[in-house]
Amino acid sequence: MSREPIPSAAYVEMPPPPALRDRVRRVWHYRASASAAAPLVLPDGCVDLIWDGAQLFVAGPDQQAMTAQLAPDARLTGLRLSPGVAHRLLGTPMHWLADRRVAADTIIGPRAGLLARRLSDGGDPAETLLAAVGEVPVQPDPRMAWLFAQLHGMDAPRVPDLARQLGISERSLHRHCLEAFGYGPKVLDRVLRLQRLLCLAPRAATLTRAALDAGYADATHLSHDVRRLTGLTPTALLRDHGH
Repeated sequence: MSREPIPSAAYVEMPPPPALRDRVRRVWHYRASASAAAPLVLPDGCVDLIWDGAQLFVAGPDQQAMTAQLAPDARLTGLRLSPGVAHRLLGTPMHWLADRRVAADTIIGPRAGLLARRLSDGGDPAETLLAAVGEVPVQPDPRMAWLFAQLHGMDAPRVPDLARQLGISERSLHRHCLEAFGYGPKVLDRVLRLQRLLCLAPRAATLTRAALDAGYADATHLSHDVRRLTGLTPTALLRDHGH
C-alpha cells in the first residue's frame, strides 16, 4: 500500500531481510483506529501481499488513490513486493490486477490456501509471509527493476530515452510495463513523480521548490497531476500524507 495510512492510525514499515530484497521492498503492519476515518491509499507503482487475520489477498497496482474499507479493529500485515518481481512471483500480468483487491487463491491457487492455514496457526505473520515468498523459485525481471529505479530517481529520463537504453521500441516497453506494473511507463512516471513530491516536500523551503525538484513543470502541472492521482489539492495531500 504508499501506501500511506492517515496519521491517527498505527502504521509501521521496515526493510525485509537482505536475502529477500530482490523480492520484497518493505514489510509493513497496520492497525486500524476506531476513531479514524478510512485510510486513503496512494498509488506507488507497487503490489502488496496482505494478510488481514482471516484472508490473504493481493492489492494490485493503483492508478488513483483508493479508500480502504476496514473494520475498526483491523490488523493487517503486508509485503510490498519489489519492482519487477510481482508478475513473476504471482504468475499473473499486473494489468489484470490494476486497481483491484483480489483473494490470493484466485491468483496463485491451492498454494494460497496452504499459506492461509499457516498464517491462521499463529506466530508472526510477517515471518510466515516472508518464508513463503522465499520458497517460490522465481527470477526478478532486471529490466523492469532498472526502469522503476530510473523513473523513481531524481531527473527521471524521458520514456523514449528509456526505451532506447533498453534496446526496445516504445510499444514493446509499454507492453512490458503493463505486465510488470499494471500500467504503461507514462502512468508509472506520473505515479513515481508524486512519490518524489511526498518525500521532498517536508524538507523543501516551499511547495513550489519541492514540486520543481520532483519534476513538475509548474504549478498547473502539479495541481493537475495531484488531483488526477489523489482527488486532493497539493496542499491537502502534503498536509495529510507528507512523509
